[in-house]
Amino acid sequence: MNTGEIKKFVQKTLGCGCPEEVFRQIDYQADIMAGNILLSARINIGNRLLVYVAEVDNTETIENLLPQLIDIGKKERDAFGFNRFRLVLAVDEIEEMERIATDLFGKINKDEKVHLHAVSKENMPDFSNT
Repeated sequence: MNTGEIKKFVQKTLGCGCPEEVFRQIDYQADIMAGNILLSARINIGNRLLVYVAEVDNTETIENLLPQLIDIGKKERDAFGFNRFRLVLAVDEIEEMERIATDLFGKINKDEKVHLHAVSKENMPDFSNT
């Protein structure tokens, strides 16, 4: 696991303002199930921030998976006492996919501690590299 890349991604790309001490503990799991959905990554930052990364290839996938992933992530956040949950969608066509995801995200029942990010697959770092 490349903790430096994870920290940089969370701070710069996702805009997390977590205090420095939170980054002393980072747990990264690749190819893990969230319910019946395969995530590219599940990242625990200091037991305060939960991040799911899911690769999405088309708009239909976003429409099917987004509500489920928000629900599963929010429940895990609450069950384990995380402060925030961030869902990252790794996509190919960033503008169209981000617009669709953002519109759908706005209609989902959630709180202010649930965040959505769309990131181009080409801009996703390889967290497993050491």
